[in-house]
Amino acid sequence: MDNWARAWSRSDFDGYLQSYSNAYPPGGGQTRAAWVQERRARIVGRQGIQVKVSNLQVALDGDRAVVRFRQDYRAGSIVSNAQKRLDLRNEQGRWRIVAERVGG
Repeated sequence: MDNWARAWSRSDFDGYLQSYSNAYPPGGGQTRAAWVQERRARIVGRQGIQVKVSNLQVALDGDRAVVRFRQDYRAGSIVSNAQKRLDLRNEQGRWRIVAERVGG
């Protein structure tokens, strides 16, 4: 979680993308390639991105985890505060995001 939020805040797209499993299913019928391209456009070269995670709750079940938290996001004039849920899977010793939901 910390690596994901820090990479996003630093506009470190490679670090951000490494937090996601190759099995992560983009929403809205997007292909993975289209999702990666869209995320890259929103992150790379952006200054002033701030992502803060609080009220972290983790439920572990073997090689899977569900993480619920409050995400505070700022980038320029965009401000967003939301409850989020990330489903993680341990892939070769590294926890990666396999699903992401806003609202919990």
